[in-house]
Amino acid sequence: MADLAVERYRKGVEAALDRWQKKVKPVADLIEKANLMLKELLQNKSPSPEEKKKIENCKATREKLTKMLDKFAMELKLDLSLLEVPQKGKADEKELIKLPGVIKDLVKKKGISLGTVTIKPQVDIDFKSFKIKEAGVIVEFTF
Repeated sequence: MADLAVERYRKGVEAALDRWQKKVKPVADLIEKANLMLKELLQNKSPSPEEKKKIENCKATREKLTKMLDKFAMELKLDLSLLEVPQKGKADEKELIKLPGVIKDLVKKKGISLGTVTIKPQVDIDFKSFKIKEAGVIVEFTF
């Protein structure tokens, strides 16, 4: 039987990542649209002034949307910091040893990948001091 505190923490992390994913998905779709438009515009070797303006607008839109992802990463960090981390001595040691790997797998599964954009949460929890070191987002563009 799994330790109650460890299981509660795992479920809390999973719920926080699900909320993060729901916020990020619509923004990821908008970034994907901007990337596709940008890709099409960049295929023209000698763009007109109007096309150059559209290229800059696409880049600005993408940058603005990426900043929204940073905000969502901060909210994820806050969500995770509010969870009660199972304490050594109060939780099953065997379960605590497995917890970092379990959390890492959860984080890996919650990434979003569309055609030209991949968005992954990045969470680093120090299980020795039971503190969140870092929570962020990795955004990769491919085209």
